[in-house]
Amino acid sequence: MFGHARHVLHVWDYHHGQATRIVVGGCPPLPGKTMAEKQAYLAERYDHLRALICREPRGHRNMLGAFLTEPATPGCDAGVIFVHPDGYFEACGDSTFSVAVALVESGMAPRQLEDGEQLLRLDTVLGPVPVTVELAGGRVRSVTMRSGWSHALGATTLEVEGLGAVQAELAWGGLLYAFVPAATVGLRLGPDIAPSEREQVLDTGTRIWRAAREQARADVPSVQAGRPVDLITLYEDVDAQGRPMPPGDGQPAGSRVANFYAPRTMGRTPSGTGTAARVALLHQAGRLPLGAEFYHESPLGLRFTARTVAAGTEGVVSEISTMSYCMGIATLVLRDDDPFHEGFAI
Repeated sequence: MFGHARHVLHVWDYHHGQATRIVVGGCPPLPGKTMAEKQAYLAERYDHLRALICREPRGHRNMLGAFLTEPATPGCDAGVIFVHPDGYFEACGDSTFSVAVALVESGMAPRQLEDGEQLLRLDTVLGPVPVTVELAGGRVRSVTMRSGWSHALGATTLEVEGLGAVQAELAWGGLLYAFVPAATVGLRLGPDIAPSEREQVLDTGTRIWRAAREQARADVPSVQAGRPVDLITLYEDVDAQGRPMPPGDGQPAGSRVANFYAPRTMGRTPSGTGTAARVALLHQAGRLPLGAEFYHESPLGLRFTARTVAAGTEGVVSEISTMSYCMGIATLVLRDDDPFHEGFAI
């Protein structure tokens, strides 16, 4: 079987609603003095491996991926390159959660205790990311990511096909988001919506994402000037009883969200970077005090819980918690005569 193999990749699949495929073996060494250089080398020499693990027939439209590497920064436990079916993410909360749990559960990051919190540092294109894995009785129970500095970056108006002028707020949480209240575009969110409403969310989200990608840019402090929007988030704020709140009114207990990073491609989770970005927006608007908890809830009813832990002229830092679950261990084979050596997307 392997006699005709061009590549043999060993992967671990984790999920918390959103699937992340972690490449733990088989990828050639990725040289580079920084994680950005390692990512560039992967993109130049082995981008077909990125496409292979995420796209059909081995993956799917919403598959995320993470390549484990040697860290470029001293003191980090592992380097991580975040990927998706169409390219690369500089940061990805979903895959950060999955990688951290995988490292501890597998012993790749030696377990330091049976009960308590174990701190990891993951090296990424944006720098080291502290992640805390909580254990009880020797089992991982939760994982918490500490965001980098997140920023509210002002409002913008998008001209959206079929909708006209749509107001959006821009914020950075590791990726650049445009936030749009669902009610302002005639939508409601939540796990109880009908199939026809879900189709409307997919259609409207896609149109707003395309408009944002074409029209919206922001200067992200210490990252990039004139960066285009990465994702759009439709949201519906709710109070402590889960009842919808008017946009911009009071301190929400949480928000129901739908995140889009490609046409008709809606994240299954609330998004770690998106949650960090929204926390920055709410704090700057005076709607979320320092130390207060807030959650984002995905269309599946999955929640990420966030807490602001620092704020200043550099922005806002938050801690975001969830749990990720191993669902498979596999060996992926790319034969040299496979007609879909980069997979395919339909």
